Amino acid sequence: MKISDIPYLQQILHKTEALRELLEKEFSALSKKDLPELEEIQQKKSEILASLSNEKFLSLVEFQKASGNRSDFDEEPLRIWDKIIAVMQDNRKLHQRNEVLVNTKLESIRNAIKTLGTNDPQSSVEIYDKLGKIKGSKFRNKMGDA
Repeated sequence: MKISDIPYLQQILHKTEALRELLEKEFSALSKKDLPELEEIQQKKSEILASLSNEKFLSLVEFQKASGNRSDFDEEPLRIWDKIIAVMQDNRKLHQRNEVLVNTKLESIRNAIKTLGTNDPQSSVEIYDKLGKIKGSKFRNKMGDA
């Protein structure tokens, strides 16, 4: 990497830091179940990810992987590059944390739908109607009348 790469690397560093901030906001929006904010975050996140996957950046990544001797490069671009890598590793952890939260919520929703959709009289889950009374099979209602 050369000194001439510094402005581009600084731009990439800024985008990776912006992505980290969005991932933090995404976690907050997921926790609060704020869908409008989540949609806005997803749009911004997609734009950043698209810019990070452009050809020039990917060629820098491949170049860095291929060249093992860091002494062949200028020091300042390498320092910025190391920051980029560190921020992206943080971003991966934040993304995984958000993914766990989403998967947990999806599993809860699936279980709720499964429970609501089942007509199993042996189901251990009680469902209440609008009046706060247990909604169940006719068998349960007759037993309550006895």
